[in-house]
Amino acid sequence: MTSVRAAAAALAFAGLLAAGCGGGSAGPTMHPVSGRVELPGGNVAVLAGCTIDAAHETDPAFHATGGIGEDGRFTLQTLHAGVIRKGAVEGRYKVRIVLPDDDPAAKKKANRAIDRKVKKYDTSGLTFEVPASGEVVLRLPGR
Repeated sequence: MTSVRAAAAALAFAGLLAAGCGGGSAGPTMHPVSGRVELPGGNVAVLAGCTIDAAHETDPAFHATGGIGEDGRFTLQTLHAGVIRKGAVEGRYKVRIVLPDDDPAAKKKANRAIDRKVKKYDTSGLTFEVPASGEVVLRLPGR
């Protein structure tokens, strides 16, 4: 009797996986998004360790994020249904810059280099479209 229950439970679990509840690759189409940040009159290396956080304008369920490298470059990925997927879904995105919390000195440097407006979606003025026609360039406003 116990083995029948175990077999039924295993079969039910397999059915959930096949239906997409197990975090498989099924889901919305993702488009690759990569680019660079430009910091007028400044060295983008001070933004290394910061994060690009992009919010889909019409579907708040989608956020794409990516770390900024020393050269200002980033590649975005999206967490969807518990799975991190490369790229972002189609649409228009508002962007903000998130400062690192794990390195106080880096956070202080980055904070001095950017205008506080870029830390909020509604005031940053930074946007892009997916699919992108080439590299996304985010030109941060000067201080």
